[in-house]
Amino acid sequence: MHKHYLQTFHTIVTDQSTSFDKKVKHLLSLGLQVLDAELGVVSRVVNGFYTVVFVTPNTFDLQAGRRYELPSTLCSVTIENNETTSFFSAESPTGIKHLNVENLQEETYIGAPLYNGYDVYGTINFSSSSPKTSPFSIEDIDFIELIARWIGAELQRNQTYQILHSKNLLLERLEEVAKIGTWEYDLTSEELKWSRSAKVLHEVPSNYLPTLDSAISFYKEGEHQQTITAAMEHAKATGAPYSIESQLITANHNTIWVITKGQADFIDGKCIRLFGTIQDVTDSVKQRLELEKQKQAAQELLAQRTNLFAKVSHELRTPLNGVIGMLTAALDMKDSTIRNEKLTIALRCGDLLLDIINEVLDYSKLTYGDMGLEPSDFALKQVFLDLVSLYAPLCDTKSVNLTHQLLIEDDLWVHFDSTRLRQIVANLLNNAVKFTASGTVKLWVSTTRQSDSCKLKIKVADTGIGMSSETLKSLFEPFSQGPKGIGRQYGGTGLGLSIVKELVTLMNGTIDVNSDLGRGSMFTVNLTTPVIASPPQSQIITIENYTDASGLNVLVVDDNEINRLVMDSLLQAFNVKPDFAVDGEDSIFKCQTKSYDVIFMDCIMPVMDGFEATQQLKKKSLIAKHCKVVALTANTSDADKHACAEAGMDMFLSKPVKIDAIQSVLEHIV
Repeated sequence: MHKHYLQTFHTIVTDQSTSFDKKVKHLLSLGLQVLDAELGVVSRVVNGFYTVVFVTPNTFDLQAGRRYELPSTLCSVTIENNETTSFFSAESPTGIKHLNVENLQEETYIGAPLYNGYDVYGTINFSSSSPKTSPFSIEDIDFIELIARWIGAELQRNQTYQILHSKNLLLERLEEVAKIGTWEYDLTSEELKWSRSAKVLHEVPSNYLPTLDSAISFYKEGEHQQTITAAMEHAKATGAPYSIESQLITANHNTIWVITKGQADFIDGKCIRLFGTIQDVTDSVKQRLELEKQKQAAQELLAQRTNLFAKVSHELRTPLNGVIGMLTAALDMKDSTIRNEKLTIALRCGDLLLDIINEVLDYSKLTYGDMGLEPSDFALKQVFLDLVSLYAPLCDTKSVNLTHQLLIEDDLWVHFDSTRLRQIVANLLNNAVKFTASGTVKLWVSTTRQSDSCKLKIKVADTGIGMSSETLKSLFEPFSQGPKGIGRQYGGTGLGLSIVKELVTLMNGTIDVNSDLGRGSMFTVNLTTPVIASPPQSQIITIENYTDASGLNVLVVDDNEINRLVMDSLLQAFNVKPDFAVDGEDSIFKCQTKSYDVIFMDCIMPVMDGFEATQQLKKKSLIAKHCKVVALTANTSDADKHACAEAGMDMFLSKPVKIDAIQSVLEHIV
């Protein structure tokens, strides 16, 4: 082989500006010269088929991509022998005519197998229509094998590159999915490299060139920057790896949470490189913080419940002691006047006991979102007049002057929840009177009429002990009673104002407070109420005496003897002598022997409860159509009322039963 051709070969394969495809074509052209051939081909052999990949020159009727069955080519012998093969004439011993190229009658052929690693890729071969006068020389064979080895090496290198490129793409995609970027810092050159995902995480352009200082500056100022800097310095000094969770501010000013991991490389005891990963963990941190928040809330709720039970237990003892004490004293009291006084006190204690229980139940409903408003039509001014009448006697006993100014039209009727409105104002008045030893409590109410509604402003002011700014911060929180000792001195569960706040919010209103310690407080409530054009006549009722219901047959169904005695006493005011049943089965027996106009039915009883008894009575037509079944239950939620209606009960009374509630039922029936 001439030295000139080797130099040309070297020039071709070392030219960095030329692509692999062009280099192969240049080598095929060089082979045509060295081997005195007319056609050079690089082929790909797969599954018994021969495909032309490169061909030189392009003057023959042969193009890249043309496909043959391998046995129809002389390269089949090269592949079979697995070595360089040559022929003087195309009329080879096998009888094969190579490639059947038009205008080219091959007389000579030389081909060498191409390997990609250990696998056969195809062949490189040269052919000519001119016969050779002598066999191909050793130099010729060495030359074609040199080209074959170089092409094979390049094929393997390209394949390795493609594999690495695919793996890098996969790694980048995995980094994107996991939100992980990689980084590397060369301590010698002070060069910092970020992967593409690391740049995406920092929200910087792909051509951004980070430095160590700029990278650290992305971390949140203060503790986060100090921690990451200290960790890197410690790693450089000791080789200790680190993993740090911190906040990072991106180039677009977004705050994210990241975990930065790093470790060091050492040579001869000197740190030469730091490298690691940075991962966006914002979602998981938010979830963890939310779980911690929920855990803390649950712990606070548990503490509140424990506090509630302790407070309620204490608060219940006072009125309960009054009830038991006064009733015990009344048993041995012969003077009727004094006995009535004792019984009156016991009744007041019972009302206080009920108020505490209702307060706890209301708080529970509001906490779980079970509280609903129950609007009805009523005269607005009368609500406030009733409250003034209720609190005036209490103020008189404390030397407190209760004044009121009601700027409300006498005929103003609204469609609103009167019970909850009374509860809001009563709580505010109760606190004002409670915390004012002597002085003034004022109720001021005004309305501003609109087309179909009115703006209602309620102010309750007092000259009592007032509150500090610190107390005001937590005023509407459950169990908040101000400074230590206030609860012990004045009593209460600490739920009143939190209930007021929740009720006002439920009514889409607002409540504000102004207070000076030692000078008093003023609460302002703003509400909007729908207005009724004219009051329904059926609601304007004046009750001078209880309804005479002596003509009604009444059955009371309750398993508790005390409850039966209470109902008996209450019904006597209406001239009613009721019959009694001790459970649901007993009520069915009673109704089979007597016709009733009203049945007061307890819901929870042994043997057969009130729900099933009512269903049986109506299903078996054991009661007349005009007979009303009135539910008696200590459960007062909307779900309980719905359950009573589903069972067929016509009306609903909550325990403890008030005589006014019985009046409403009997009046409706009579």
